[in-house]
Amino acid sequence: ISTILFTVILVIPTVNKLFDREEKLEVKEKLSFFIKHEHIIDFFIYFFMGVFIVLFFIALINSNLVFSEAQLYNIQSEIVVENRNLPPPPPLGNGDGEIFRIFKNNFYVMAISFVLSLFYGAGALFLITLNASIFASALAGVIRTTLPSIGLLSKYTFTLCNLGIMFFHMIPEVSGYLLAAIAGGVLSHAFVREKIGGKNFKNVLIDSIILLIAAILFLIIAAFVENEISKKLFTS
Repeated sequence: ISTILFTVILVIPTVNKLFDREEKLEVKEKLSFFIKHEHIIDFFIYFFMGVFIVLFFIALINSNLVFSEAQLYNIQSEIVVENRNLPPPPPLGNGDGEIFRIFKNNFYVMAISFVLSLFYGAGALFLITLNASIFASALAGVIRTTLPSIGLLSKYTFTLCNLGIMFFHMIPEVSGYLLAAIAGGVLSHAFVREKIGGKNFKNVLIDSIILLIAAILFLIIAAFVENEISKKLFTS
């Protein structure tokens, strides 16, 4: 957990500068929606990818160095199959009920991401880094367990296959978290710099609401993809 905290502390000054820039662009009505948010969206995407890749390789070397979902929820992270310890496959749920459960869990994370950004500016970076760590640990756990039993060429195929399956739902899910973080961050700076109820503040508020709606839509898509595509592909 200290790795996550120090990573967040390292990047907070940069993100605060970007949020300052974002808030100034928000009040300009003539700029398109994507131009307003281009730099901060790019930063969050590449930041998440960078943290994920680094922690993934660290987890391949020593899984104890990377914070995992098992540690987060204090659950058993492995099962024994044919005398081998394997990470448990994700449970297959029953249609709409499982989709709603996944969406509800992801929505809680998105809401916390928004609130942290609203109160702390770059506070949602903690959740983003935490999710990158959990994703990296999960993928590395599957690969570390299976690699010794398969050939050299199959190792790369197996790694890319599992990574691709995870990306099916990880991309829209993380996109929802990032959009919520951006919405909270720019709104946080608007509370400090703009007059509440003024025209500039309303412009920022409207954009933040649009970002939150987009984040919710991404989470709905992610929940459907995870239940209907990712889990079935992973199990098969």
